[in-house]
Amino acid sequence: MELKQFWNKLSRIRGAPRERVVVREINAAERRRLPPGFIIGVYRSGTTLLRFVLDSHSNIAVPPESNFINGLAELWRNDWYRKGFQGVGVDEAGLASRLRDFAGDIFDAYTQSKGKGRWFDKTPSYTERLDFLDTLFGPECRYLMLYRHGLDVATSMARMQGGDVNNGPGKRYAYLYASVRVCNAAYWAEQCERMLAFEAAHPGQCFRLRYEDYAAEPERYLPPLFAFLGEPWDAGVLRFAEHRHDFGLQDSKVLESREFKPNTGTWHDWPAEELEQARALIAPTLAKLDYPL
Repeated sequence: MELKQFWNKLSRIRGAPRERVVVREINAAERRRLPPGFIIGVYRSGTTLLRFVLDSHSNIAVPPESNFINGLAELWRNDWYRKGFQGVGVDEAGLASRLRDFAGDIFDAYTQSKGKGRWFDKTPSYTERLDFLDTLFGPECRYLMLYRHGLDVATSMARMQGGDVNNGPGKRYAYLYASVRVCNAAYWAEQCERMLAFEAAHPGQCFRLRYEDYAAEPERYLPPLFAFLGEPWDAGVLRFAEHRHDFGLQDSKVLESREFKPNTGTWHDWPAEELEQARALIAPTLAKLDYPL
């Protein structure tokens, strides 16, 4: 969708859009460190809907996708930059502390400007930055690990990419599989295995949620999430469409939805050969997540 078309569509749904998020400046003396958190999920897994749900809570702010932590991670792991930092007296611990202060200050200021007390970020590419997030934010950070059936994810990603595997992260598998959907299924399994490993290593910091569950029965599956966070249940999160949110370019599709309604079984029209190939790739991961094979 072209940018002009997106803004026109957004205008019809919510009135005139803002081209940028406006955040009230917080005086440095008033800033304080707030509890950090991340919604972790593969692209097209329902992360944006969950973002709107959490952002509707009276004490939680969730901005549009931040993305910039990817840049900090590149800075962190670059040996050439590390040598430069060491040359000015900044060791590994000092660099981690500075990067944490930089990232945390951005999220903290955003959250305080909204009059709230904790923040979550939702950026799907951070499935590949989990260890770095742990390095930055430590044991106080909370992770909402969101999963969706791999075949539905692969279908949605392929549609988003216009059928061109080179338009998405599944392109790393293009040398193995001819089908863009199979490539995306392989990517889904890779990322979910990464998430599951992180969960196993940090059980007290992670809460697992499946898109199909919370989108179908939000009143059943969402209260335990907020209990895990130590936040009171706020029934207003069920009316996420009535709340004001800061919108990013990735939010256009969920804006069409005014209620919880799971989108499942989108893979039933796949050619049999593709379906068999994809199922063979993702069956072990589906089993770990209690999805029927």
